[in-house]
Amino acid sequence: MNLDTIIKGCQSKDPKCQEALVRTYAPILINICKRYVYDADLAYDAMQECFLNTFKYIDKFSGKGSFDGWIKRIAVNCALGVRKKMKGELYIHEMDQVLSLTTDIPDAVAKLKEEELLKVVDELPESCGIIFKLFVLEGYAHKDIAAMLGIKESSSRSQLARAREKLILKLRNIETKEFNLLQRLTLSSAT
Repeated sequence: MNLDTIIKGCQSKDPKCQEALVRTYAPILINICKRYVYDADLAYDAMQECFLNTFKYIDKFSGKGSFDGWIKRIAVNCALGVRKKMKGELYIHEMDQVLSLTTDIPDAVAKLKEEELLKVVDELPESCGIIFKLFVLEGYAHKDIAAMLGIKESSSRSQLARAREKLILKLRNIETKEFNLLQRLTLSSAT
């Protein structure tokens, strides 16, 4: 079944089409939910809520935009909703004193696999990590992020800057550790 047939079937409440939609999008949506909800069970709950909302509002999908974008936005909103229910409101903290960092990207980035890089992103403070993911991974504009999180657009921008600074520091730290390890290995093999 192609996607248009699945969508039309879901709009007609056809269970086979609904199942086909779940089979097609579940792997994609669970990964999106896991970016924002670190507990696997809660991420699964967010994904289920996403499918419930998708089936509830699929009649409103007009086909004018990408269905992928539409369902992924529902997934992000559901994951953020689950976070808020479980942890209370997402608070955006004052930006730390801006560090004087250059914006060059450390060489460590080129050596990391995608999963390893996402783990480094997950180590960022909660508020700036979520904004970084929404902006960089999902492609949302600061205006949209601000509306989703109930913050000012300027807070979204400052948290993204903070996330980038912290990420660069973490990647430089990885790079330094790798260099030091290489140095030790070189010295030990020379003796």
